[in-house]
Amino acid sequence: QFQLNCVRTMRTISLCFIAALLVAAQAQMTAKEYVEICNKEHGVTNTELKQFIDSKMDPAKATNPIKCHMKCVIEKLGFYKNNMLDEALAAKFFKEHNKDQQANVETIKQTIQKCNQMKGADPCDTAYQIVTCFVKSELPMFAV
Repeated sequence: QFQLNCVRTMRTISLCFIAALLVAAQAQMTAKEYVEICNKEHGVTNTELKQFIDSKMDPAKATNPIKCHMKCVIEKLGFYKNNMLDEALAAKFFKEHNKDQQANVETIKQTIQKCNQMKGADPCDTAYQIVTCFVKSELPMFAV
């Protein structure tokens, strides 16, 4: 009886551990993985995205699918919700992704506050304006 209960308990613990690993793995998806997911969701290819980025994010080449793709990525990164930038979560993200460069925390906060003032014609355009502001301010987002 005791041995049977012990086996059941170990099986339950193992299942919980596996479930926890799966949740942790899902939570730690990379920005590049989010880019791929958003590519599919918005019908954007890596080639189109690269051409757009290579154009220095030329507004004339910012199609609606590209803008919505950007919105999708920053939503999945967790700092853009309900068409609003969460400044605290954005600051946390940029601090974590600037460790090698020793970016000034105050500069990051000021840049986020400045970029959060950007407003576009629609939610996708607003996200595009914010991301463009980040890029022009040289806050590294992710490598495509």
